[in-house]
Amino acid sequence: MPENHEAALPAIRVSPELVAQAANDVGKFFEPLNKINRQTLAEDHLDLAKSTKRAQILERYAALKNQKVLEIGSGYGNNIAVWIREFSVDGFGVEPASLGFEVSFRAAKQLFEENGLDPARILDASGEKLPFEDGTFDIVYSANVLEHTSDPLQVLREAVRVLKPGGIVHMEIPNYLSYFEGHYMIPMPPMWSNRALGFWVRLFGRDPAFVATMKLINPIWCRRAVRSINGIYPLRLISLGEQLFLEKTAKPFDFETKTVAGRLGWIIRTMQAVNVRNWIGQLIVTLQGHYPIYLTAKKL
Repeated sequence: MPENHEAALPAIRVSPELVAQAANDVGKFFEPLNKINRQTLAEDHLDLAKSTKRAQILERYAALKNQKVLEIGSGYGNNIAVWIREFSVDGFGVEPASLGFEVSFRAAKQLFEENGLDPARILDASGEKLPFEDGTFDIVYSANVLEHTSDPLQVLREAVRVLKPGGIVHMEIPNYLSYFEGHYMIPMPPMWSNRALGFWVRLFGRDPAFVATMKLINPIWCRRAVRSINGIYPLRLISLGEQLFLEKTAKPFDFETKTVAGRLGWIIRTMQAVNVRNWIGQLIVTLQGHYPIYLTAKKL
């Protein structure tokens, strides 16, 4: 693997060309689903401040600086690029170059090249079969990826396999026992099946075809998955993100993306007005509806 010599280089920059690619890729795909302008979606997708915020959340559970880090589903590569530059990580990303993912795979390599990083750090691979030896990484990370994989349990199992003993797996995942569907940007009741979710999105005039491609993950599934993997690799569940959610709801709500805050503005304002002593946050956590899930576990 290439050596990590990139830490002294300037701050990461995203070129207008990459933003245009994102607008014509993820923006074009999601615009009819969530009714948000594709340019806004592209800018949000490539917002480097999100990568720094994600690092700050991750650092609550594991030291990030100078660690060997893998991101599963690295997309356009912005998380790993920022972490290499700002946190001196020895970072790698996997993103399939197959049909449907080829644009993001090429874009990640382009982002690395434009910023003087080694594009070989972005590998053509899926989370179900990682091209690394056992015990390679200190941290394995993913954000909004697990629900789109063909076999989420196998992806999590592979993530733990390539962790060193004492390493941390940290995955941000939508919670389908929650109140919000982030792909369609609509409120929703807890969902247990793709069929029910497909019916629900139709009520908002949305195409349900995308629903069939998703796995409806929730905290119950996460606990079962950790117990299952613990039978193969010793693994301890640290958190599913409940405390982070309580901290967020205890103060004026701060959503990661402007698109979410804008779409749910009236709901947010109402909740803020009546959320005395954070009773709403406590109730949602009790019902396992906190959003998102931050599945964090340590390999023993």
